[in-house]
Amino acid sequence: MPESDDFHPLGGAFFHDTYHSTLFMTNARRNQSTIEVFHVSHSKIPKFTWHKTISHSLIRNANAILPVSSTQFYVTNDHRFRRADTKFAHMFETYSQLPLSYTAFIDFSEPVMKARTAVSLQRVANGITASPDLETVFIAESGRGGFGVYARTADNKLDFQEFVSINGFTDNLHFNADGYIDKDNWGNSCITVGVHPNILKLVQFAKGVANAPSWIVSVRYSHDSLEKDPKDKGLYAAKNYKEPWRMRTEIQDDGGWFGGATGGFIDAKEGVLVATGLYDSNGAIICSKQ
Repeated sequence: MPESDDFHPLGGAFFHDTYHSTLFMTNARRNQSTIEVFHVSHSKIPKFTWHKTISHSLIRNANAILPVSSTQFYVTNDHRFRRADTKFAHMFETYSQLPLSYTAFIDFSEPVMKARTAVSLQRVANGITASPDLETVFIAESGRGGFGVYARTADNKLDFQEFVSINGFTDNLHFNADGYIDKDNWGNSCITVGVHPNILKLVQFAKGVANAPSWIVSVRYSHDSLEKDPKDKGLYAAKNYKEPWRMRTEIQDDGGWFGGATGGFIDAKEGVLVATGLYDSNGAIICSKQ
């Protein structure tokens, strides 16, 4: 990257091609929000090279990113107003939880970049992920508590299907493919969701005042019999609001061990869960399946 540019990464995702991978990073710069594009070679010693910076009026507060090709991606914007530009409007949007945020679709495959709003009227658009075939997209809305399910069309439009509620402030999402066949048969696949059950404690945690609990739940599309989610340490239990979505606690902590987990992913083959945190000094944790 040019030395004059500041780099404050918030979200990132890979798109893998035959000879190299493309890494997209959301960059919360001081003066604007951008997407940084890197190329990663598939050589024995991978070479990591910055490729370009993407900026657009629809990339105002980029949070998470979902690439669908090496030159096309969806990006969530968790606010419509930038704090650096209009502090009062940004704070009002944050605390009112009005549906002002959105998800944009960007295509820079041609000399003239194309950009449009893919989903509007979202309450703090946050994490985004998709099924392995990229036919179904999931977008977290923190202020609404859960994630939207969208069918992706051939021209990259997102058609709303339903909203899956979770009893907490949802953050990052990750689709863990384990026997996935299609949208009607997930096998043992699931979506792991970082959930903040107490947003006030998270705000205090960000200021270094107190700990905030960590809670990672898995969500499955399954017609198996419903099992009640057990409480761990007497903290929180995931609620099942509607058929056929199944919620289950994967890990949780009161914050004394690891605070404010923002999301995680499961490696079913290795039997581990990796979780990340925004404010915890440890950065990330790895948990083995018992």
